[in-house]
Amino acid sequence: MRIIVLLATVFLLSACQPQTINQTAQQQHFICKSLIEGFLKTQHLSEYQLDHLQPTLQHTAASRAYTYRVSSDVNMRINIPKQQNLNFECQQKSAQHFNVQLIDQKQSTVQNVLSLNLPSQKTIDTLTAFALKTQ
Repeated sequence: MRIIVLLATVFLLSACQPQTINQTAQQQHFICKSLIEGFLKTQHLSEYQLDHLQPTLQHTAASRAYTYRVSSDVNMRINIPKQQNLNFECQQKSAQHFNVQLIDQKQSTVQNVLSLNLPSQKTIDTLTAFALKTQ
């Protein structure tokens, strides 16, 4: 009986393990999120916060959909933005090229807002003024 209880407990605990985050997807998300939030700040739309990301960071994808929602504390103010949600699509065209689009689902329009071309790793290494020593 103890063995059955022990095996059941081990099985249940192993089911609770968090899903691993794909390293490539995490790097892609960092770049895309930074581009989108930089765009929002330049447009004085910092009241929007990331609400939803599809697909999740467990999978590598060439394109991710980001939904930003007006933060709940902004709703208490008088100047409520016209749109409660902003939908973005971030596409990774190659290892060094990213493209961010603003999607208006009501009008069925897509607007390119940002494009980023990262330099190659060799170029970054030559431009780096110093290197951290690793142990």
